[in-house]
Amino acid sequence: MKAPTLRSAGHGWLRWAVSGGIGLLVGCGPADSDAWLPLGKGHAQTYRITYSGDDAADLPASADWTITTLGSASWHDKTVWQRRHSEGVVFYLQADEQGIRRVAQKVDIDTEPTPDPEPRWVLKAPYAVGTEWTTPSVPYLLKRKNEHPRELKHTHKVNMLWRIEATDDQVTTTHGTHKPCLRVTGHGELNLYTDPVNGFTNVPIVGREWYCKGVGLVKFEREETVPRGFMTGGKLSAEWVR
Repeated sequence: MKAPTLRSAGHGWLRWAVSGGIGLLVGCGPADSDAWLPLGKGHAQTYRITYSGDDAADLPASADWTITTLGSASWHDKTVWQRRHSEGVVFYLQADEQGIRRVAQKVDIDTEPTPDPEPRWVLKAPYAVGTEWTTPSVPYLLKRKNEHPRELKHTHKVNMLWRIEATDDQVTTTHGTHKPCLRVTGHGELNLYTDPVNGFTNVPIVGREWYCKGVGLVKFEREETVPRGFMTGGKLSAEWVR
């Protein structure tokens, strides 16, 4: 089964769809060692995406996604930073002392970017434990077993509350150990009829992201756990591999 597309997934593969304080948020170029999310032209990262869950046969195959920064551009008389996903989507980001937020996106077949109804935060300042923000999302992994459309992303929306939980995390990938890192965790909930025994159940949706200084996003996870019955859930994990 093919992995979810960027357009069908909604905001953000995520939010960086994909994302003042400690150091600078973005610098003038890819060599800025103080940036939690470098946006200068030429910065690129490839992630290995893997899935696990209730029914392995019902989950997408693993995939590699590459995010490439294209540098700055002018859009609606404002400076935006462009990040291109290898599936053919360019995200337009604005960055200032308030943080970094997505304001538009453009797929390869579009001639002009499509503005977001309202800006969507990727990272919000100040970069300190306790900073919170909310973004709209959809369930990526929840599916109905015997109804159509099977994917709940077509019919349900969820508001995710994100919070910076750490500013000094340490993350080890195939590239080595990275620190300091921001750990950002998001929580959402959908009230779903899962089966006749449980009836309506509050199904948790949890996201975790790690942004390391001078490197950017090195790891992210998404968990959507549902009681066995009418639906299946799962977990998406991604790690920077090259």
